Amino acid sequence: MSPWVYDPQSGGCKIPKSQHMMFCNKAEKFACTRPWFSNFQLKLRFKNQFCYLDAVRRDEEESFPLGRLRYFRDNTWSFAFYAYSNESYQPCVFPNGKWEGTLEEAIKACEIYLI
Repeated sequence: MSPWVYDPQSGGCKIPKSQHMMFCNKAEKFACTRPWFSNFQLKLRFKNQFCYLDAVRRDEEESFPLGRLRYFRDNTWSFAFYAYSNESYQPCVFPNGKWEGTLEEAIKACEIYLI
């Protein structure tokens, strides 16, 4: 029998539809404090345990991916950065070096695409 190993890049909990708007509002509130806010708008998409972070330039309509969060509980997520080199989501740690973090920390990590 193999031992149980925690993997923050698998599993997760389905994000309740009742919380979608709360997470969108939380992301918008945080985005308002960032230097790129006047140029970009964040878009959140939800599918099962995933929350996809996309951005839209204010004068355009087409969005582009930034990252994908995997929901575990409350405001605890794991994060995968969107790599344009191979057009896929790549697991990564949050800027603080941990595998789990908050929605706000993930948005901050994506700023490299927005500045």
